[in-house]
Amino acid sequence: YHPVHIGDVFNDGRYTILRKLGWGHFSTVWLAQDHKFDRPVALKIVKSAPHYTETALDEIKLLDKVVSANKESLQRKSVVELLDWFKHKGPHGTHVCMAFEVLGPNLLTLIRQYHHRGIPITIVKRIAKQVLMGLDYLHRECGIIHTDLKPE
Repeated sequence: YHPVHIGDVFNDGRYTILRKLGWGHFSTVWLAQDHKFDRPVALKIVKSAPHYTETALDEIKLLDKVVSANKESLQRKSVVELLDWFKHKGPHGTHVCMAFEVLGPNLLTLIRQYHHRGIPITIVKRIAKQVLMGLDYLHRECGIIHTDLKPE
């Protein structure tokens, strides 16, 4: 992982780190301020090992396809948007970094919020509709089949 601290800047000062949002096997994700467009972003900083870099570049190709597909489709809003990407040199090598729009809590957080006792049906219907619209957009407009859906 690239060592990140609150206040660190990336991409020639465009992004300033505000706080950590999460982490996984592949990367860490940080809330950052995008000074170019004056908006918050979720900045994903991928591990520097070659196989992680290759996977990240493949992800960017798919996400670029999503952005360049049918811009008129209302379903497009159901898929997270890649806003920017760049490479960052750190003490452990070069890291691929991706800036995404900031989303709300994930489904796992919601499940925990309801103490694993079930989410109200009105919320389930809203979430299911958004997920299905996003999957339909990926399939019909982008030719992408998502094979890794999970609550987190």
